[in-house]
Amino acid sequence: MELPPLRVVYASPWFGSPKFSEDEDVGKSCPIPEEYNFNLTEQKSWCTITSNKDEIDKATAIMMHAPDMTFWNLPPHQKNQPWILETLESPFSSTFRADPELMQGFNYLASYHTKSTFLFSYFSPAILDTVNRPLPKEFIKTKVKGAPILWIAKNCQATNGREYYIEKLSQYVTIDSYGECLNNKEFPTDKSRMELMGDYKFYLSVENSNCDAYVTEKLYDSLSMSAVPIVDGPPSYIGFIPTERSVIHMDAYPDPKDLADYINYLDNNDTAYLEYLSYRRDAIDISAKNRLEPTFLENWKDAKAFNEKSSYCSVCRGLIPWWKAKQEGKDYVEPNKDIFLVDDSCTSIGKWNYANQGPPYQPNWIPRPRDEFTRPDFHELPPTISDRVHDKSTSIFIANISFILLFIVFISVLIRESRKDRYKPVIDA
Repeated sequence: MELPPLRVVYASPWFGSPKFSEDEDVGKSCPIPEEYNFNLTEQKSWCTITSNKDEIDKATAIMMHAPDMTFWNLPPHQKNQPWILETLESPFSSTFRADPELMQGFNYLASYHTKSTFLFSYFSPAILDTVNRPLPKEFIKTKVKGAPILWIAKNCQATNGREYYIEKLSQYVTIDSYGECLNNKEFPTDKSRMELMGDYKFYLSVENSNCDAYVTEKLYDSLSMSAVPIVDGPPSYIGFIPTERSVIHMDAYPDPKDLADYINYLDNNDTAYLEYLSYRRDAIDISAKNRLEPTFLENWKDAKAFNEKSSYCSVCRGLIPWWKAKQEGKDYVEPNKDIFLVDDSCTSIGKWNYANQGPPYQPNWIPRPRDEFTRPDFHELPPTISDRVHDKSTSIFIANISFILLFIVFISVLIRESRKDRYKPVIDA
């Protein structure tokens, strides 16, 4: 059968304003799945999105923006009209996203999270254009002297307290901050943010919160401009970094003085620094398959497939079975029983707040192992203060448990012996 065109209503604001000032023609650049046909005699596009809430009753689906959600004025649910929640922000900006009861009204999530039904990623296949491009011969000369690290941020009260650590870090290594947070440099009128990134050896690609898959433009842009990222965000960056040794993890250095020492070492040793850009340095001699992390290559190698599974194109394509069922007067049943909706993956607030109390620097989390592979004498550094405190606490705990067990054994032996004496037969003399 021929289906009428899809019409999706964006029913919530987008940061306080309508998402679309005019209808968004998604269909013009989004291929229709081969098994479906549309009747386009009255309009050119098979799928459009509008912010006109007067069309809610007849809409194919309803979309809403998580940070703008209010639960007191939601439209009523209709049969075969799915609800989609969109967000590029972490769950901390919309805490209801971690609540199964509040999320049960939605059918799908459109977000940065790789488990989302519709992927709205900060990354795109264009990243491969950069990582597969050989480094220029005079690459190091393009980097500024004096300040190895750049930071540009406007959220100065991050959920994880990153600003406390970065402020301490700046006491041991020079950081040029052009943003609102810890500002010490006036933003130049003749350069863009991206151009500034290209001038520095390192960029603080530090997210404002720590949640699974929450990796934003901070890392993408840093990689695009070949500034080595100093990262903090999700527990794992697999799929987002060219190689496991293309970034420096901030949480491997609970003491900012130690991180500063390593950055200063790299800043003064070009050969060591370029090891973090080996994926570009070796682009001519080594194939992408043997040079890049497999998941990273798999995620971003196919631009066509990416477009079909991400952004509003994926939404339109994913809604066709619902729309078809509605036209046929049937109830649509979602075949996937493991739809990802509830995101409770975020670590607790204030990961970096401890830095404001130091030194000594004692986080309440276990640091990531350091990988200073560029040092000639590299080996795992001695445990940090927090590690030693943890080890000492563990030793005391084990000792206490051992004592209790020994005491129990001792009492058991006494009871057993006393019972033997009690029931020993009396022998007459």
